Amino acid sequence: MNPEKIIDILFVLINEVSVMVTVIAVVVSSVNHFKEVVIDKRFTYKNQIVMILIFGSFSIFGNYSGIKLPSGAIANIRDIGPLVAGLVGGPVIGLGAGMIGGVNRFYGGGFTALPCSVATISAGIIGGLIYQYNKKEFIGAYKATIIAAIVEFYHMGITLILAKPFNEALEVVKLVIIPMTLANALGVAIFSIIIAGIIKDKKKIKELEDDMNIVTSKEEDKI
Repeated sequence: MNPEKIIDILFVLINEVSVMVTVIAVVVSSVNHFKEVVIDKRFTYKNQIVMILIFGSFSIFGNYSGIKLPSGAIANIRDIGPLVAGLVGGPVIGLGAGMIGGVNRFYGGGFTALPCSVATISAGIIGGLIYQYNKKEFIGAYKATIIAAIVEFYHMGITLILAKPFNEALEVVKLVIIPMTLANALGVAIFSIIIAGIIKDKKKIKELEDDMNIVTSKEEDKI
């Protein structure tokens, strides 16, 4: 284990998280499909496809912005997109985003291609199942951050099980487990805070609109 290399990887991944956070903040606050899915629970085909493409694109970015190691493995933040997609949009959106990121990683090659692809797809499914279990509501930043860390430990476990040779896989895991866990958890934490704020604001706006409609309706009845 090389502490300096681990720190270098961590700083690069955190920098990529900052870029992704900036983009996702703009996207989720301006794309109406996000509001319709997260606030109004309108899971139309169009809304789901748009959400899948958005978060799938973030997963691809997380892959290509990663650090390619001499072994061919990639230290990355690819799991953030699918996990967040599942946590705010359910299993279909989570799975769809995970498939995009996972397939992209698989065709990138390397001896960790299969386990990394499986882990990314699983991240979307896990997020979606948690969403369902939580009665189709976002679980909040604190719990989402813990889930992100658990997902990365799962990612490392899958890598050790499926990647061959084992000794090489173990060296990769020892090098990336700390930076990837911290960076992915940080990314999900920041996204969650942004998303929770947007959800809160949009719910307030919706409540005000409903109140205005009630008042207008009463005034019309008087007339």
